[in-house]
Amino acid sequence: MGDSDLDTTQKKAKRLGIPIVFLDESGFSMSPIRGTTWAKVGEPMVVSEVFSRNTQTGFGFITITPKQRRLNFRFTIFDGAINTEDVKMFLRQIHYHYGTLVMIILDRLPSHISARSYFERERPAWFLFEYLPSYSPELNPVEQCWNQMKNVLMPNFVPLSIEHLVSKTLKSAMIINNDPKLIAEFFHHAKLKL
Repeated sequence: MGDSDLDTTQKKAKRLGIPIVFLDESGFSMSPIRGTTWAKVGEPMVVSEVFSRNTQTGFGFITITPKQRRLNFRFTIFDGAINTEDVKMFLRQIHYHYGTLVMIILDRLPSHISARSYFERERPAWFLFEYLPSYSPELNPVEQCWNQMKNVLMPNFVPLSIEHLVSKTLKSAMIINNDPKLIAEFFHHAKLKL
């Protein structure tokens, strides 16, 4: 699926009057993401960190409603890596929220492929699935949500605990969701039409 295929997919969803959901995952760790900042001359900023190998996985999706074309960014974070059962759980929640056929656009992560196979076999009327092209994260607007969270809203953030990290990521996601113009810019960055 290339740029023109994504346009065709969006047109198909619009013609059918169904919501579109772009989804993706990203890791969040206890190590701070270093960003540039101001400091007094001769006094470089020191960023201390709590050493931990514990990582969290953020699961996010941008939804586009069929009629008003309203954009929402939904996000949750949980311990460890995502697996097929996690993806199936989120897709069930999406189905129950909309209660109609939904277009799901995702990458070829093994857990995504397994979840797609399950729903196409067990619940074929719930979703239409489309894969993004391999090695093309720039086509998924959710990638820009991760960029905004990590490099704009959380640079030099030093989590003191997992709970502190989770709290900060949830607040960052809320900031993005409360700014539909920003989410629209993520679509423009991905060269997608709304």
